Amino acid sequence: MTRRQTPAPVRARLAALLTAAVLSVVAGCAPPPLEGVDGDLADGWAGFDTPTVFVPANGVCHRSEAVSGSAQRYEPVDCDRLHRVETVHVGTFTGADAELTIVPAPATPTRVSARAECDTRSAEFLGQPLQHGRLTLRVVVPTQQAWNAGARWFRCDLAEISSVFLGQVVPRTGSLRGALTGEAPLALGCHEPIWDSSDYLEAIDPVACSEPHYSEFVGAYAESDAFDYDDFNVADDVVHERCLQLIARYAALPVDDDLPQRVGTLYFEPSRQEWVDGDRQVRCFLYLWDYYPPLTRSARNGGPDLLPVVS
Repeated sequence: MTRRQTPAPVRARLAALLTAAVLSVVAGCAPPPLEGVDGDLADGWAGFDTPTVFVPANGVCHRSEAVSGSAQRYEPVDCDRLHRVETVHVGTFTGADAELTIVPAPATPTRVSARAECDTRSAEFLGQPLQHGRLTLRVVVPTQQAWNAGARWFRCDLAEISSVFLGQVVPRTGSLRGALTGEAPLALGCHEPIWDSSDYLEAIDPVACSEPHYSEFVGAYAESDAFDYDDFNVADDVVHERCLQLIARYAALPVDDDLPQRVGTLYFEPSRQEWVDGDRQVRCFLYLWDYYPPLTRSARNGGPDLLPVVS
């Protein structure tokens, strides 16, 4: 007896069984299904959920400033806890902007438009334009991967800063809602400039308007898109003239040749990051030279008697 003959008859039997099975299927005669199985392969599968795209929440705070809107790094906290920024609006890119294949880049019309919407919504949230306070705002957009998956949102993140001059974001507790209404401790008002030994501005400290001071915030204006950021270093006469116009309206001064003899200006342009995000607002302050007597009241509606021509 030998084992070498065993494989041959086994293969022949399997081949015969497979042939019979094929013939049964072709003939339309299938064997009855097992108990509990209906033979339909398509009706027992659970449907897949519709894919969802991450959208950040409005009205929440964050411990750190976001460079991009990564869902993996999204960790909002209650605004009563220590935080650095607060999301005050979540908008949506629509129309042709939504058809872009890449995330809208800084300084493009799409991002500038998003920034304008953020400015409007933040003013509603604060009670005044954010440039009237020690505040800054950043537009946060999705990552490219999220954009590819269909994300079309943008986030408006508001933060308190220590100063409008070289200020840094200040960690805080509590929401900024209504922060520029009522007493408004974050609102810009009267200030005392501090100069170093080379006559460069070192700081500009807020003071009560009843205290002696040489500077006061008078408003902000929107610079044109045709104005390059680096023009602030070479075209300061243009900015000076525009701030003088704001001062004249604020202090009820005549706009004439004597105006520059009554008052000077200080101004603070947006940071380069704010500029490329679309912020074109320039903060303007009136400034009195140190040979003037200091003010001990607000210059608002003070007129020529409060700010006389000094030759």
